[in-house]
Amino acid sequence: MGAGMVLALKKLNDMKYPQFVKDYSKLNESALDVKAGVVVAKLTGNTDFPDPVPSLADFTLLKNKYSTCLVNAASGDKTAIALKNQAKLDLLNGMRQLAVNLQAQSDGDRTKMASTGLDIASDGSSAPPLAAPKNFKLLDGPNVGELKSIVKGSKQAIAYSHEYSLQPPGESEAWISNVNTYVEHTFRGLPSGTRVYVRVAAKGRKNQTVYTNVLSRIVQ
Repeated sequence: MGAGMVLALKKLNDMKYPQFVKDYSKLNESALDVKAGVVVAKLTGNTDFPDPVPSLADFTLLKNKYSTCLVNAASGDKTAIALKNQAKLDLLNGMRQLAVNLQAQSDGDRTKMASTGLDIASDGSSAPPLAAPKNFKLLDGPNVGELKSIVKGSKQAIAYSHEYSLQPPGESEAWISNVNTYVEHTFRGLPSGTRVYVRVAAKGRKNQTVYTNVLSRIVQ
């Protein structure tokens, strides 16, 4: 075998076979909710992966249950927190199973892998910087008990977390998060006559989170 062929084979063997990240337990709870939502959106109608395991329907149920439990746990109720913790474990297991299954189906095709919403294990490249959302505005909603948050989209953001608190920042505030892919969000059912504090976070692909400043407004 010639030296050129040996070198070519060495380069081939040294190539990194792309792998999905399979453990998302290090994501904070809000970021996990965002990531699972991105996966659901990316796999919906994805012709490269028509039959994932778990199925898209089953994984969506895991994601929706976790989202609901996450909101309920913000009350601090011990039972709600326990249910949230279990839903989190179930979702993490579902994401691990999904990553293993889609890894096999993709056969190392990076284009197909990137279409799933799952992360590809780092190959040494760094995540692009994520800028905080700009032009943050907090306005009255169209109805009583509503506030509307609006930001300008941030480059590299995959989702936005619109969050409110009934307590001033720094006073053990509990933020209620509404995670979606929209730069606008309307909070409903807020107590009239109460000052509400609001912030918006841009969410990146590699657990990046960058917040706006906090604005407040008295609910009409």
